[in-house]
Amino acid sequence: MPNIVAFRRFAADLLNNVLINFRGLDPWIEMITSPIWALGLVLAIASQSPLVLRDPTVLKDLCWSIVVFIMISDKLWIVGHLLDREKRNGVLENILASRLSLIVHASTMIIVAMLWSLVSLGIILLTIFPILGVNPYPKDPLLAILGYILSDIMAAGIAILYSPLVLILKRPWIITSFFQFTLPLVSGIIPRDIAPPQIASIASINPLSYPVEILRRGATGSIYIDTALSQAIILSMVGIAFLYLLAGILMRVVRISIMKRGI
Repeated sequence: MPNIVAFRRFAADLLNNVLINFRGLDPWIEMITSPIWALGLVLAIASQSPLVLRDPTVLKDLCWSIVVFIMISDKLWIVGHLLDREKRNGVLENILASRLSLIVHASTMIIVAMLWSLVSLGIILLTIFPILGVNPYPKDPLLAILGYILSDIMAAGIAILYSPLVLILKRPWIITSFFQFTLPLVSGIIPRDIAPPQIASIASINPLSYPVEILRRGATGSIYIDTALSQAIILSMVGIAFLYLLAGILMRVVRISIMKRGI
């Protein structure tokens, strides 16, 4: 019976968040416009080496980089700002006082963010790829799907770890905007031939780079990080497990701290 009650609460919370985040025209306008300005960012990267625009493989890599950029951006704003939104709405203390785990509560917003990114992916495939004359069909669809799912889950884990920081910052949108651009850059979205050595070095040790690498290999066949596919999958799963374990510990600390000191 307790499990049924918990499931119903989770389902109701998820449905409510979906209705709130997809209601009206504003969310859909945002999902349509975000890939467009992300395209401008990618073209700015490509302008540093115009020849890449003539290479079909690199151009396809850049298009899939837009997908990764939007995916990470969605998680930072939707999941990373979850606690801050609930604080401003005056419901955070009530949620913390309940028996519902913060990780379980945050998982409803993770699902919302994943749905949001999935809609954005559809828009990108229907607009950005044709604009640049790129065939969106992945080289290895199953591997691309695996890489996409792993990348999305890891990006959400990073956003959960970021959420307590957003809670204490006076102007969190500034830091979020910074991470919105830097995190994708150090996750291997810049073509290897034009990536600065420093960024390439950081990407090789960034856990998020490995699921992105799997996505890229499945989508285009390109290899940016010299590691075996099996190793990349293992490192991705280990990184995800560590992120969510750390997130669970951190959320427990946040709950105890706020319940003692208040918001």
